[in-house]
Amino acid sequence: MAKILILGAGVMGSALSVPAADNSHTVTLVGTPLDGEPVRRMQAGEAHPKLDRPLPDNVTILADHELTPEHMASADLVIIGVSSPGIPWAIKRLNETLLTPKPVAFVTKGLDRKHGRIVTYAQTLPGQVANMAAFIGIGGPCIARELANRYPTTSVYACRDRQTADFAAALLQTPYYRLAVSDDVIGVEACAALKNFFAIGVSAMQTRYPDTTRADGQSKNPTAAAFTQAAGEMAILCERIGGRGDTAFDLAGIGDLHVTVGGGRNSRLGHGLGRNRTVSGMMAGELAGETVEGIDTARVLAELLSTVPSAKTDFPLACAIIAAVLDGGALDFDFSTLFA
Repeated sequence: MAKILILGAGVMGSALSVPAADNSHTVTLVGTPLDGEPVRRMQAGEAHPKLDRPLPDNVTILADHELTPEHMASADLVIIGVSSPGIPWAIKRLNETLLTPKPVAFVTKGLDRKHGRIVTYAQTLPGQVANMAAFIGIGGPCIARELANRYPTTSVYACRDRQTADFAAALLQTPYYRLAVSDDVIGVEACAALKNFFAIGVSAMQTRYPDTTRADGQSKNPTAAAFTQAAGEMAILCERIGGRGDTAFDLAGIGDLHVTVGGGRNSRLGHGLGRNRTVSGMMAGELAGETVEGIDTARVLAELLSTVPSAKTDFPLACAIIAAVLDGGALDFDFSTLFA
């Protein structure tokens, strides 16, 4: 059996330890400096505060200061389970402790910048970590709590070297955690970030046109139209960033977009915008202290679309989301721009 080290004891990093442990691998889960309370609880045999049950017995829980180069040296695969604000910490800890080349998989979702271009972490992080033998991107629909509860889940593992993606997927795949592999790592990473951004706009349509005859109060036609528009815009943006457009119509794109619209921080922000709330009001209220990664993506996409003369006609939904997120107003998406 293999040894897997997961850096980051947030909800997704912790959840990934479940299929790894179920495959009888030796799993070490290491918390960040911000994971003190989850680490304390899990070391005491309790559940992670955001999961339903304790992790399997063959998962070793470590605090950040307990991580040593020896832990890294014995690992066959390293998984980074932090959100985008945690990437600088992860790079630092990898360079301090990863002293021999290893493949490193990332669940982090976000876009980056390189030489004035908008790119993905797959294009920037390998050059910042000395002993990253290969960058593997993990994308696709996967709610951490459902994975930890062993509900059927599908995801995609992507790497330029498909054999490396196959290697990582084989270590984690279980009867309930079903994994596709792809060599379009840029496309998977781009979609992983873009779906958070577009989920804001699609979710806003659920509350913009309330249907009081439904139990959830949400209208369906505007949501479906916005979802379809989001998929098309995501495919074009994916290609502009350097990936393949067809990736947007697979697990990392529409699959993950569907899950994200169904719930989570980006969806909650969208619901607020649909009710004519503002981003600043939401972030000062019910989303205070939360990382809403679609907001960071909006800032990066604004730079990218500022270079596209036809942005308002080619990307009407993206432009509407950017205007709401960055200019402080309500989300105003004009359906008459579709199929014009």
